[in-house]
Amino acid sequence: MVRDGIRSMLESQEKKYKFFIEEAEDGEEGVAKAKNQSYDIIIMDYQLPRLNGAEAAELIMAGKPKAKILALSSYNEYMYIDRMMKIGAKGFVLKNIGPEELIRAVETILNGNDYYSSEIALKILNFDNYITQASAGGELDILSKREVEILKLIANEYTNEQIAQRLNLSRRTVDKHRQNLLNKLHVRNTAGLVKYAVLLTAANEK
Repeated sequence: MVRDGIRSMLESQEKKYKFFIEEAEDGEEGVAKAKNQSYDIIIMDYQLPRLNGAEAAELIMAGKPKAKILALSSYNEYMYIDRMMKIGAKGFVLKNIGPEELIRAVETILNGNDYYSSEIALKILNFDNYITQASAGGELDILSKREVEILKLIANEYTNEQIAQRLNLSRRTVDKHRQNLLNKLHVRNTAGLVKYAVLLTAANEK
């Protein structure tokens, strides 16, 4: 349904452009097609089976660093945006955009510039402002070196048992560190810890 909608939006602009469109059902097919064919632009959904959009985009960029990828998602979470930006996507839009904005995004990227829909641009701006404030207030210094290390592994989907093996710690010690992280960061679950890991990464890059 999403692909049909995008195709319809692009084809509705045929008075201005003639698009030659190929589709892929999942990330693996998208990578295979991009490997064997050159495209002016690739519209990449983030939520894909087999390989997600970020994984697929990373493989495509590894083989074709100049590929122009426009990320598409239902979510405006910073962690999704940030990952696609780091991989090298040239833009990020939400699925609720209309045909005019989709064409504007395509035109902007093909002209060598980045494009982010207004909601995405606002999310980036707000997050950057939060990073600046948090850094100035010392809020990012509340974790120990070991806690930061464990937080990064949690963000990379390591289980407590895997973390214990990797860091040569007991499972009980890792459990305690995880609970300390939840308490210090005032979050309730792993999703909250992952978001904070993104925050730390962004702060370290500034």
